[in-house]
Amino acid sequence: MDQEKQSHISETEILSVEERDVLALARLGKKPILKRRFTFFSILGFTCTILITWEAELIGGSAGLIYSYLFSFIGSIAVFTTMGELASMAPTSGGQYHWAAMLSPAWCRKIVSYLTGWLVICGWQAILAGSAYLGGNMIIALARLNHASYEPALWQGTLVYWCVMAVAILVNMYASKILPKLESFILVLHIGGFFAVLVPLVVMSKEKVSTKDVFTVFENGGGWPTTTVSVFVGLLGSVFATYGNPLATLPGFGCNFVADPPLD
Repeated sequence: MDQEKQSHISETEILSVEERDVLALARLGKKPILKRRFTFFSILGFTCTILITWEAELIGGSAGLIYSYLFSFIGSIAVFTTMGELASMAPTSGGQYHWAAMLSPAWCRKIVSYLTGWLVICGWQAILAGSAYLGGNMIIALARLNHASYEPALWQGTLVYWCVMAVAILVNMYASKILPKLESFILVLHIGGFFAVLVPLVVMSKEKVSTKDVFTVFENGGGWPTTTVSVFVGLLGSVFATYGNPLATLPGFGCNFVADPPLD
C-alpha cells in the first residue's frame, strides 16, 4: 500500500502543469479548451479588484465598522474555504452548478443544479451593474471634490455608469491577453493606495478619538429608527467588501483561466 502511494506521488510530481490540468479535467470527463493565462498573483489581483475592502464606505460608526467587518469576514472565510476545496476537487468552468449536481441526491440533482446556475448568472449580472455603479459614483465624487461648484445632474451619473461599463467590456473583448498583467498592477495599486490614504490621515489628522470610542461608539448617521438597524444596514457594506473571495471560484475565472486550478 505504501509503495503504491509513493509511486503515485512520484508520478504526480514529475508531471507538468499542463499534464496535471489535462488529467484533472479528464477525471471529470472534460477537456481543456481555454487558455490558462492567469497565475495565482493575477487571480489574487482580480479578487482584490472586486473586494475593494478598504475603498468601500461603511456606516454605523467606527465600532459598527469594526464589528460588522469581522462578522462578515468570518462568514466569507467559511464560504471561501468550502468553495476553494470544491474548486480544487473539481476545477471546471461550471463552478457552483456543477458542484451542486455532484453533491446533490440523484432525485433532485437536475433542479438543484438548474436553480444554482441561474442564481450564479443573476449574481454576475448584479455584480457587473454594482461595480459599474460604484465606479461611476467614485468618478463623480472626485469631480465634486476638486470642483466645489460642480453639482452633477442625474443624467451625468447614468452616463458615467455606462462609460465605465463600456470600458470594462472593451478591455475584456480586445485586451484579454494583458488582463492578467492589468489585474496584477491593480493589486499593487490596491495595496499601495491603502497606505497612501491611511498614512496621511493618521499623521495629518489634528483630532484623534480615544481607543474606547473606536471600539464602543455606534452611530446612526443615516437617520434609521435605531442604531442597531443602522449597524445592520452598514453590514451590507462589509459583505460587499468581502464577497470577492468566493467570486474567484465562479465560472470564468478561478477554474477557467488559472494555470493550475487544483493548487492555485
